[in-house]
Amino acid sequence: MALVVKFMKATLVNWILVLFVSFSWGASFMFTRLAVDEIAPTYLVIARLFLASILLGPIFIRMKDLILMSREMPSILILGIINAALPFFLYAYSAQDLSAGMLSILNGTSPLFALIIAITLFKQNTTLLQILGLGLGFVGLLIFIGFNQLSFIFFPVSLCLIGAFCYAYSNNILFKLNHIRSAALASVTMISGFFFSLPLIFMETSEFSLNLSPQIIFAIFFLGLVSTGISFIAYVVLLQRSSPVQASSIIFLVPVTGIFWGAVFLGEAITRNVLMGAAFILVGIALTNLFKPKELSKDV
Repeated sequence: MALVVKFMKATLVNWILVLFVSFSWGASFMFTRLAVDEIAPTYLVIARLFLASILLGPIFIRMKDLILMSREMPSILILGIINAALPFFLYAYSAQDLSAGMLSILNGTSPLFALIIAITLFKQNTTLLQILGLGLGFVGLLIFIGFNQLSFIFFPVSLCLIGAFCYAYSNNILFKLNHIRSAALASVTMISGFFFSLPLIFMETSEFSLNLSPQIIFAIFFLGLVSTGISFIAYVVLLQRSSPVQASSIIFLVPVTGIFWGAVFLGEAITRNVLMGAAFILVGIALTNLFKPKELSKDV
């Protein structure tokens, strides 16, 4: 009986993390939509990473973490590139030619990449239920976005697929670094990503202006402190409690929560396709996350 109670509590914690991260990342679509009207995407990406870095670094990084992470510095530097700087830029660049729906579908390939990488490169076990769950989630994503949104332009599509692969591969690295506290690992990853993103400034042709409206300032701070900072810690905690495949399934849920926030604050319509696709996505995530979490011996 005690084992059952312990399992239920651990599962509840995981689902709380899933909902928090998905709603936070879903809200980021809305705030990004508002922010890009007044600030260039390159500056927005750098601002998000900078705010996440100054929030996470002083609060969550301890001296003993730095000593431990110094032995894993090559992996952490790689994480800064492939989990933040590079995919942020690839998706921002591709957004010039692809619709938001197409970007969501391509981003939704990340859990499928995570499954392939976990099995082939990292020799991690998976189940038929997880594979079925990922399949249902991707089908739900297609229904959710709508097949009429599908349009393929080879170069930007390729960039998005590279970005999705980066996220998937970085999930497996994060999982392998589970001997490092989640908060410290997430913090150093964001700081590394910030420094690697700075060269993007030299590629931006538009001028940077501090004359921003209060709404846009709030949006930028939310994106940096909540969506990029706190939520990434929660995501790493979830990933280290479960697996790269299970944690990455959150990506399927993000468009659903994005529609929720859009309906509440922007008056966007919720269609039959949205409801049907959301049902497939929720069932897929449920199947993917039917697992017994491993024990955590460290604090977060």
